[in-house]
Amino acid sequence: MKELIQLTEDLLTGVEEMDKDHAELVSMLNHTYQLLYEGKKQEAEEFFQKKILWYVDYHLTREEKFMESIGYPERERHRKAHENFRRVITDLAKHIETGNPNAFKEALALAWGWLAGHIGKVDKRYGEYAREKGLI
Repeated sequence: MKELIQLTEDLLTGVEEMDKDHAELVSMLNHTYQLLYEGKKQEAEEFFQKKILWYVDYHLTREEKFMESIGYPERERHRKAHENFRRVITDLAKHIETGNPNAFKEALALAWGWLAGHIGKVDKRYGEYAREKGLI
């Protein structure tokens, strides 16, 4: 299978359930990439719309509950970043449905960039906090 992203050490938070969620997101995005590589753009768009968008929301909700459960001090700022991501990706999803040819490319770029930037930098901080406090 063609892979665009691998779940490397720099994307691990040290929080097992969140790392499993992130691994699933990486797998789903790689599956989308594989579909595109095989020339199955319509199938890739449908997978993105029906599976990935649902999973992203599911994961972000779980992550927010986790941060709340450990009393993570940056949780409100983190939640606002999630809120912004949800708003942008949902808006792009609406444009995908209307047939905008660039919307799917933008949504994928946003999702891939989010994985590398948000997980690799921002999410790692709640893992560090949980370790420092002896919560994991």
